Amino acid sequence: MIPPGTRVAVVAPSGAFDERKLRRGIEIASAQGYDLHLLPDLQQPRRYLAAPDDLRLTRLIEALSDERWGAVWAVRGGYGITRLVDRIPFADLPPRPFIGFSDLTALFVSLHRRTGSPVIHGPMLHSLPGTGPSSREHLFDLLAGRRVRPLRGEAWAEGDTQGWLCGGNLCMLAATCGTPHQLDARRAILVLEEVGEQPYRIDRMLQQLGSAGVFDGVRGFAIGDLSSCPVPPRESWTIRDVVMDHLGPLGVPVAGGLPIGHGAANHAFPWGVDARLQGGTLSWTQARVS
Repeated sequence: MIPPGTRVAVVAPSGAFDERKLRRGIEIASAQGYDLHLLPDLQQPRRYLAAPDDLRLTRLIEALSDERWGAVWAVRGGYGITRLVDRIPFADLPPRPFIGFSDLTALFVSLHRRTGSPVIHGPMLHSLPGTGPSSREHLFDLLAGRRVRPLRGEAWAEGDTQGWLCGGNLCMLAATCGTPHQLDARRAILVLEEVGEQPYRIDRMLQQLGSAGVFDGVRGFAIGDLSSCPVPPRESWTIRDVVMDHLGPLGVPVAGGLPIGHGAANHAFPWGVDARLQGGTLSWTQARVS
């Protein structure tokens, strides 16, 4: 998928970042044989953004289009990609692997659909130092094209289904509703993860996705980590109950508690591959089908 030795452009299309974490992340990736190159002027902070919109957009388009690069790796998420996606000339871009998650989910929808790029939802360079050993091993096995183990969670709704794999951050998928970048997840196994949101906000985002038609035709759901989404003390309900209020009536398999998300356990997965959901376990082939 992205073999060691690949020349990788490093971009910061979203939030401001800690340069020490970035340097450590580059050391980790470089030790696996990747040839990483930071594009110029990535950190020119403006409010909560890594740089002004025009500069972040210029560097992102350069990374996605310049023939020097075999792949693109984002520094971090945070916020900012939705300010850029309307201005990206997707029709002019070649397919190119892109690694990231969180805020980058809003980019992945159009990048995958309109360019056919192999999108890898996985740790960014800024988060790589805090990623657990098993998730790092999983990431570099996946990038190198080696077989990876299925991701195991628990069955929230039983069943066995297959579909193409996509998804990511719940908030960002909800943010694309009603825009040209809204996800069409028909025939998909849809991954959802979130961090730092109150249960009522999780409820509202799931309702928004359902009302917008994003859940129409979805064959199964793979729920990753819903970290720091606390239920108020002394309540008898759980965050799982909130999720299943929306997904249970759809009558499709749901796996929960998968090691995907904003914590140390963040196992990468590729968009567009043929995937299977069975008994709380998510697995996929290396072949892209969409």
